Amino acid sequence: MAENPSMEANTKAGGPPEWLALALDRPPVDVRGILAGGEDPFAAIMEAAAPIAFGGFLVIDAPFNPSPLRRILAGRGFSSYGRKLSEGHWRVFFHLDGGADWEAGAEVEVLPEGAMTWREDDGIHIDVRKLSPPNPLLAIIRLIEGIDGDETVVVHHDREPQLLAPELAERGWHIARMASEVVNIRLWLERI
Repeated sequence: MAENPSMEANTKAGGPPEWLALALDRPPVDVRGILAGGEDPFAAIMEAAAPIAFGGFLVIDAPFNPSPLRRILAGRGFSSYGRKLSEGHWRVFFHLDGGADWEAGAEVEVLPEGAMTWREDDGIHIDVRKLSPPNPLLAIIRLIEGIDGDETVVVHHDREPQLLAPELAERGWHIARMASEVVNIRLWLERI
């Protein structure tokens, strides 16, 4: 750690990591087309990540912040740094460095149920995909009960939650709108 204090300081300050400059010229693996075709790109991403040697890079283009992927690759030693380039286009840089700063770079909080939350311009996002019932419902309720004010919550789910609406109504919330994308159903929750 002491051998590169500027990287540590830069990461703590919230700026991009120092290693990002070395990753900018790497061609991205664009999974937007795979997702649009109704397929899960996980196998293709793992295949692209497998041959990367320590110190190497992987760049992914996705239609949303791939928080679950960032968490999985962090477990395999990758730090990550992502940016929203435009609506429906995120570019995430992965660096195989032991995963030392993935949480700072990912800007994601993991809740007790395993759901991940992060903030974007349209509100607080919570990803409950891949969680087994009743954990998605529990995580969403935990999140909204901790919010003061009129913050919007955007839920990323892999199925339409049948039991959520009545639970929201009991707490003064409702589903304001819903969008169904391939492998991602989004629900915008707002106070009534």
